[in-house]
Amino acid sequence: MKEYGRINACTIDLEEWYQGLTSANRHPERWESLESRAGEATETVLALLRAHNVRATCFVLGALAERQPALIARICDAGHEIALHGHLHRRVDGMTPAAFGEELERGLDAVWRAVRVRPCGHRAPYFSLRRDMGWAFTALEERGFRYDSSIFPARTTLYGDPSAPRLPYRVPGLALVEFPITTLRAGGRNWPAAGGFYTRALPLAVTRRAIHQVNAAGGPAVLYLHPWELDTGQRYPHVTPRERLTHYAGRRGLGQKLAVLFEEFRFAPLAELHALWNAGDQSPQTSTEAK
Repeated sequence: MKEYGRINACTIDLEEWYQGLTSANRHPERWESLESRAGEATETVLALLRAHNVRATCFVLGALAERQPALIARICDAGHEIALHGHLHRRVDGMTPAAFGEELERGLDAVWRAVRVRPCGHRAPYFSLRRDMGWAFTALEERGFRYDSSIFPARTTLYGDPSAPRLPYRVPGLALVEFPITTLRAGGRNWPAAGGFYTRALPLAVTRRAIHQVNAAGGPAVLYLHPWELDTGQRYPHVTPRERLTHYAGRRGLGQKLAVLFEEFRFAPLAELHALWNAGDQSPQTSTEAK
């Protein structure tokens, strides 16, 4: 299994800019009135991936698949994996099991109608799954998902499960495999380092170190981004100071950072890493083993 742990995953949370802003996200009834920029922003991402021969996993929001099925088709045609990011970008930890089931069904139906693909991977909006939410993982497996990538093994102001393993593991009692977001281990703690605001705001050396660290431990790194992070022309004045920082800081330099990472590291869709996992008969890891 020399390949495993040296091939990493570039993942894209495919959503509109306003679905990532907390203030706008709370009002889906307003979405139709807001400017759609997902198409242009996604084309920027696809061009960057194409330039560096990287195939990614796109976690698609069902609501976006409903509105722009042709965009999802272009992603498929470019050779990228289609996975699910829920339907209305709602936190899973605030849902009942019934509501979560409905959210999954709506998202799966939207993706199927757009591109006739049944996703095998899932990511919760806001990384809002924790290891103690066994009912949610069971719901995923019951609907045919083979892997999840929602666990963020670090503490942040919005999400995180710092006690979770940093390397992929099989969810206890299930066949489902969890691919956690990559973090940097330093000072006895896990730190966010490999995606989104953290890659934009931190020196590139931090993200590089996190990826090397996880690879050295025998696992694949999981990097994430959103198309709107590369959309430097988008402006929306009605944001809080926190949102202005988390959604706009560091955008201009992100493309170059990603280009460096794409040249230095190997990447493949998560579905392929899942296949490598099964081929290697990996056993579940405990928090201690993963740290």
